[in-house]
Amino acid sequence: RFTDAHVVNAGDGKHQHPTQALLDLYAIHAELGRVEGLHVAIVGDVLHSRVARSNVQALALLGARVTLVGPPALLPRGIEATGCETTTDIGAIADADVVYVLRMQRERMEEGANYVPSLREYTARWGVTPERLRPGQKVMHPGPMNRGVEIDPAVADADESLVERQVRSGLVVR
Repeated sequence: RFTDAHVVNAGDGKHQHPTQALLDLYAIHAELGRVEGLHVAIVGDVLHSRVARSNVQALALLGARVTLVGPPALLPRGIEATGCETTTDIGAIADADVVYVLRMQRERMEEGANYVPSLREYTARWGVTPERLRPGQKVMHPGPMNRGVEIDPAVADADESLVERQVRSGLVVR
């Protein structure tokens, strides 16, 4: 009631991260010229990711198709109601225009909970490697990054990686 300014909620600790979603949209649009009609695969610890929830909502609003990929225990039950698809098959990233990689957020996991058998198995089954990508796919990661766990260093540093653009976009958007 005191201002006509637009306010973007900074999110909350566990469910939303709107400024990350905005800078991701900006980076995607700057690189690919559009968001509408793109297929974005979000891979990893979706259950504990506020970035994933905000991106699913924002990407869907702008007409992108979103597929969440990860271990069954790290895909939230009922999230399909937000308009995305879910799968445990890493092969689902093959037809995505953008592969958005998330880290395992161990600090948000219940102590003693067994979400994946081991980090080694997680990497073998859901790690994003050069062999799992096709030429031209763009790769994103909100950081911090666990190189060699959720993302192969060769992928993180490839020409198709938009991580540096995401960081620069954060300065513009935020």
